[in-house]
This record gives sequence, structure tokens and C-alpha cells, in this order.
Amino acid sequence: MNTPKEPIVFNSEDSLWQMLRDGLKTWDARLHDMADERIYRLSWGKWDRGPAPGRQPSYLPQEEFVHFQNKLTGQLLRFRFRGLEFTSWAPGWCFIVLGGLVEVQEPDGSTASF
Repeated sequence: MNTPKEPIVFNSEDSLWQMLRDGLKTWDARLHDMADERIYRLSWGKWDRGPAPGRQPSYLPQEEFVHFQNKLTGQLLRFRFRGLEFTSWAPGWCFIVLGGLVEVQEPDGSTASF
């Protein structure tokens, strides 16, 4: 039997959290530290084995969601996770690419879905 995994949660400063919530920022940069369980879990995925004719296969992340918690208010944003990206101009860093905002969770546990 598979046990549910803990959500992947990154703590964020209030200003960054607000930009993520408002859709002004669709990524987050983090140190690419494979000793950090969150980064390790986000690093896994698989290739799409059946792309449509004429389409390139795409890499599908193993994790479906990533969360950002506001350090000031405790509110939690839940995003679809699209993958990690790396660039030569930021060695040692990875960029967490976010899909759509799925849910905002208040500290009392109430939620608003999108």
C-alpha cells in the first residue's frame, strides 16, 4: 500500500508569496541541493512514452504539486509543478517552474480553489 507523501513546501517571504499568488512570478529559484529532500523529490520524473505523431516526447515530473508558505501569514499556495530548469548563468541553482495556482489554504485550514 502506498502511503501519502508529505507535500513539498517552501517558505517564502511575504513579497515573493504575493507575486506568486497574483501570477506575476511563475517560478522560484532555489539552491540545487540534492541533500534537500524537497529538491531531490522534484528532480525525479519520466519521459512521455506515447507522444502524438510529430510531437517530441516531454519529461513528466513525478511530483504533481509544489507549495509555498507565507512566512508572515502562514497562508499556503498550492501550484501544479511543471519541472526544474537550469541555466549556465546561475550555476548551483535550479528554477522551480510553476503551472497554475490550484489552491490557497488559510492557517485555519479553510481553502479557496482555482
